[in-house]
Amino acid sequence: MVLHVLIGIQFFLAGYGAIGSGSPDESFSLHIMNGRVIAVVALLAILFAALARSGGKLVGLAAGVFGLVLLQSVIAVVSVAGTTPGQIVFGFHAINALMIMGVAEASGRLAKQLIEDRKPAEPEAALTA
Repeated sequence: MVLHVLIGIQFFLAGYGAIGSGSPDESFSLHIMNGRVIAVVALLAILFAALARSGGKLVGLAAGVFGLVLLQSVIAVVSVAGTTPGQIVFGFHAINALMIMGVAEASGRLAKQLIEDRKPAEPEAALTA
């Protein structure tokens, strides 16, 4: 859930930076800072999934989120501002953000399901009382 909130804020900050009046570094500073927070939370998600012994699928999904977040930085660094190829490469930054949302959603749903599956079953007597 924390990742979903941070990702929503990230989209807002991207729009905020896009219409900023300063240099790109200034306009997108909050976007960049929040991206770093997302990376830390994604890394913690891998740790928590592993410590909870939730299985390889959830750990893998959490790692996938972290990997895609790292890819965001790579895309931003390799795209050359002001050039057509750079703009095309940077266009994948937005597509990758959608992929992050999707993988984060899948991991959240799986985590919720695993929590439900781990709840102890209520005894029959308690249900009829």
